[in-house]
Amino acid sequence: MPYGFITFIENKGYSEETVKSYDRVVAQFFSYIKKTYPMGKEPFQISASDIQNYLEEQLEKDKTISTVNKELAILKTMFNYFWESEQVPLPIDPTVKIKRFVTKEHPVLDVTYEQLTGLLKNVLSDPSYPVVRKAIYILALKGLKTSDFRFKKSDVFESGNCDNIRIAIKNREITLDSETSSYFQEYFNEALFNGSEYVFVTKPRGEEIGIPIQVMSILNHLRIISRDYLPEGTPLLTLVAIRRSLAYHLYTNGHSVQMIAKELGIEESTVSNSLKHLLEGKAM
Repeated sequence: MPYGFITFIENKGYSEETVKSYDRVVAQFFSYIKKTYPMGKEPFQISASDIQNYLEEQLEKDKTISTVNKELAILKTMFNYFWESEQVPLPIDPTVKIKRFVTKEHPVLDVTYEQLTGLLKNVLSDPSYPVVRKAIYILALKGLKTSDFRFKKSDVFESGNCDNIRIAIKNREITLDSETSSYFQEYFNEALFNGSEYVFVTKPRGEEIGIPIQVMSILNHLRIISRDYLPEGTPLLTLVAIRRSLAYHLYTNGHSVQMIAKELGIEESTVSNSLKHLLEGKAM
């Protein structure tokens, strides 16, 4: 791997620095594919949703939109090479319909954290919502990233009287109160029979065994909640937007950057930069 692509761009005369950047992104992409599909995938088996999931996950890692757009451009070049070298059958190119992300000059709060917590009661009481959607929204309000949702059943700890549930995720532990614990417990009981060691899974089309949940599965649930309960014209919810709102809420309620970083399980520099841009945007 990556199937002769790096040799191809070297022979095309790309600079050494460009080749290194392409190699880094391609290696990162195939590492993601291997992590998602332990049995691996050949180029012709990779779908548009695999690539979209990868890109969304890069955004969830707090990469800038311009950086992720550059990665998309590299992947488009790679799949065009696969197409030209007949490593993917005609007319399949999974990158064709994937569009660049729109760059915002300054991040903004699409919705406040107070609005988000105000929606919780509606989400939990909606009889049409599956319990997995309710569980995802509960955890999203805790500031989880996509990778944080990939915790195992052994990471969930219940109190003796089920008044609260503790979940160990990377870099931190979260606790659900008595109200939200009951909804998560209901979903957890269902998840015990999903055939996986993970609590949240995504079942790829045509596959019987689920894989650790993918970002688009989470976003689909958040988009439904957005359309049902947010005012018309409000951008659709994402985990990044929710985490940004939570960080701003904590900051304006006296939490230090260090405390916020610990609460969200992210780097202090990421919190600092996000707050800086938000405050600059509000000052304009």
